Amino acid sequence: MSSKFAAASVPPPAAARGKSAAPAVPLDFAAIEAALRGLASGVETRLEFRFAHPTSVRVALDRTEALADALIALDVRPGGICVVSALASRETLDGIAAAGLVPWLVDVDPYSWMFDPGHLRERLPEAPGPLEAIVPCCAFGRAPDLQAWAAFRAETGLPILVDAFEAFDGIMDAAVPVLVGLPGGQGVFLASEDSAFIDRLSAPGFDGESGLDAWPHQRLRLATAAQRLRMLLIDAPVGFQPGWGMSWVSGACALTLPDGAADGVAERLLAEGLFPESVGVYPASAAMDDMPVADHLSISLISLPFDGDLDIAGLDRLADALRRAAACEVSA
Repeated sequence: MSSKFAAASVPPPAAARGKSAAPAVPLDFAAIEAALRGLASGVETRLEFRFAHPTSVRVALDRTEALADALIALDVRPGGICVVSALASRETLDGIAAAGLVPWLVDVDPYSWMFDPGHLRERLPEAPGPLEAIVPCCAFGRAPDLQAWAAFRAETGLPILVDAFEAFDGIMDAAVPVLVGLPGGQGVFLASEDSAFIDRLSAPGFDGESGLDAWPHQRLRLATAAQRLRMLLIDAPVGFQPGWGMSWVSGACALTLPDGAADGVAERLLAEGLFPESVGVYPASAAMDDMPVADHLSISLISLPFDGDLDIAGLDRLADALRRAAACEVSA
C-alpha cells in the first residue's frame, strides 16, 4: 500500500473537518473498578471449581497484604500471639506482623517439614502470650492436611489460616481458610468454605495473568523436569522431598544436604549463577520455641527456584552444579 493511499484512507481530525472536538469525559473510576472486579470474578469462579465442596474464592494482588487482611477478617486481636511454622517465609511473617500479631515460631516434623495438630497440642500451653491465631505453612509446595486443621480449630476455637503459597497443585480443599499463589507467578487467592469470611476481605484485587489456562501444560513440564533431575542426581549426596515431581509439583526444589553443608553449597551455587534460598532466617521481633528440627534443617537444607522449561542441557548443568557443590562440601 502506498503512503498516498494510506493517508487518504484516514479520516481527518474533527477540527480539520470544521467540527469541534468532543469534550473530555471524566473517567468513571467506580465503573473501572467494577469492570476489573468482573475480570477477577471469572478467575475466582474457575478457581472455585477446583474444590470438592462449595467454596468461595477471592483473588488478591499482594501475598503479604492478603495474609494480613485474612487474619484481620478472622477477628484477631492486635498484640496477641500467632503460632507459625519455623520454616515460614519472610512474606508470611511480615503479613502476621502487619495484622498486629507477634509470630511465635514452632518446630516442624522432621519428615513433612510442617507442624501438625498433634505436635502443636503439646506446645500451646507454652505460648509466650495470649493466643490469637495459627498459621500452618506448606513445605515448599507440599500441602498440609486441611481436614486435620479444621478438626483442630473445632477443638481449640482458634482461628486458623493456612499459608499454602507454593502449593497450588495440591490444594483442593478449603476446610479452613487457605492462601495460595496463582500459577501465573503473580497474585494470590484466598479460599474458604465460609463465604462470609471471603466477603469480609478487602485487600486489593489482582487482574493480571492468572496462569490458569497454561497450568495443565506447566504442571506436566514441572513434573517431567523434576523427575529427570531426580534421576540425574540419584548418586549425589542430596535428597528430595517425598513425592516432589511425582504426586505433586511446585516451583521450588528443596534439597537436603550433608549436615552443615547448606551455607557452603549455597555460596558455590550462587557463584555459578544460581540463586538458592536458605531456611531458618528469623526476624528479631519473633518469639521462638525450642526448634531442634528447624535448627538442623537450617544447616542442611536449601531451596532453589525450579523452572519447568529447563531442557535436558539445562537440567544437566543444574545437576552438575549441585553435584560439584555438594561433593566439595563433603570433602572439605
